[in-house]
Amino acid sequence: MVPSAASLALAAFLAAVPSVFTVAIDPGHGGSNRGAPTKNQDVYEKHVTLAIAKRVQKLLATDRNLRVVLCRSTDSLLPIRSRVRCANQAGARLFISLHANAAGPIEAPGSQVGFELFVLPTTEVDKEVTRTTLLAPDDSEAAWAGHRVRETAKQSLAAAVRIEWRLADTLGRDRDRGIKQKGATLDVLQGLDMPAVLVEVGFLDHETEGPYLLSEEGQRAIAGALAGAITDLRGREQRGLREPMTTAPRPSQPLSQPEAGEK
Repeated sequence: MVPSAASLALAAFLAAVPSVFTVAIDPGHGGSNRGAPTKNQDVYEKHVTLAIAKRVQKLLATDRNLRVVLCRSTDSLLPIRSRVRCANQAGARLFISLHANAAGPIEAPGSQVGFELFVLPTTEVDKEVTRTTLLAPDDSEAAWAGHRVRETAKQSLAAAVRIEWRLADTLGRDRDRGIKQKGATLDVLQGLDMPAVLVEVGFLDHETEGPYLLSEEGQRAIAGALAGAITDLRGREQRGLREPMTTAPRPSQPLSQPEAGEK
């Protein structure tokens, strides 16, 4: 039987996917861009994000199928475009930008609690589609480029759902503020070649959550949840199912039995 064009295209795609799943983690802020303050006058958001990122990298260091690239490994100021370039040049299959929150200007200090995740809004995805199609050399390449951008946006949301589930299982479902497309500066999610999620792990100015985010226990728990989500997403992609990220089950649910014809 002669293979169909669709099956040949799928086989070519799967062959092109690297055997090692690279994830780029961007510890938000750094250097003179300190981020949100904490109760400790010497510790800022930039310290918390870097500490958690390093813990994730350490947790996954022994997995030969995974490579974690930190786009900032020291307390240094790094422009947004450099963070994007870091992920693209690493050939990352997933980008996670780590941040910690503080109550906004119209909110009482310490009144907010919980984690939240952000992906690019539809308007920004549309702009990215326009940009990539205009740069394409011909119509067929333009159509493919636009499809890739929209598929990446779809997979970003799927990745956010997986991370949300893992964090909720670890920190509590009452701390889940949801997945959003506005309410944060999302420049770092633009221009990326892979699914991307910005994660706000909690509120540094909250009476109990703030100290927890600074503690070894809190940072270990959050890093474990993120590492688990990364492993989940890599596992589904490497199994080569039809929609590698979107078919991942919740951590609390058993793996479903393969459908007929799946291996």
